[in-house]
Amino acid sequence: MNEKKMAWLLIFIFFVVMFILSIPAIVIHFHERFTGTTQASEEEPVMYYQPAPTSGAVLEAIELDAEITIPASAREIHAMIFGFRDIDTWVRLDLPSEELAEFLRNTQCDTPLTQVNPANFYRHELDPEWWQPDVAKSLEMCTGGHDYLYTRVLVDRTNPDMVTIYVFSATDD
Repeated sequence: MNEKKMAWLLIFIFFVVMFILSIPAIVIHFHERFTGTTQASEEEPVMYYQPAPTSGAVLEAIELDAEITIPASAREIHAMIFGFRDIDTWVRLDLPSEELAEFLRNTQCDTPLTQVNPANFYRHELDPEWWQPDVAKSLEMCTGGHDYLYTRVLVDRTNPDMVTIYVFSATDD
C-alpha cells in the first residue's frame, strides 16, 4: 500500500475512534435536553423540588438514589443529589402522620425510630436551605442500609397531623 493511501486510512481510523469515544457524551447531552434533567457531578449538586409527587425521571431519580418510595400523598418534596460514583442524597418531604409506618417499611431503616436531640443535627455547609431537622420540637431517627448504602431517616413530629421526613443516604463505591 502506498504512503498516501496509508495516511488516509490512518486519518479515517482516527475519526472513527474519536466518534466512538464521543457517543456517551452525545447520549447524555440528548437525554438532558429531552428530559430536562442533568447528570450529578462531584462539583455541583443537582436540586429538585416538587409540590406533590409527579411521575417521571426526576421522581424516579430521587427514589432510586435514596432507595425510598415516595407516597402519592407526600407534599413539598425537596431533594439534592451530589456526587458521581459515591452519591449522597438528601430528601425532605411532608407526609400525613398515619402514613409514616408504611413509608418507613419502604426505606432501608433496620432500627426502630428513637427520640434524638434536634440540636445534634445542625446545618452543615453543604446542607441545602430546606434541610432543617435542627428546628424540630420533636425529632426521631432510624438508620440502616446494606453493603454499599447508608441511610438515616429523621422524622419531625412537630405537627401531629403532618410529619416532615428527612432522608439522607450515601453510597460507598
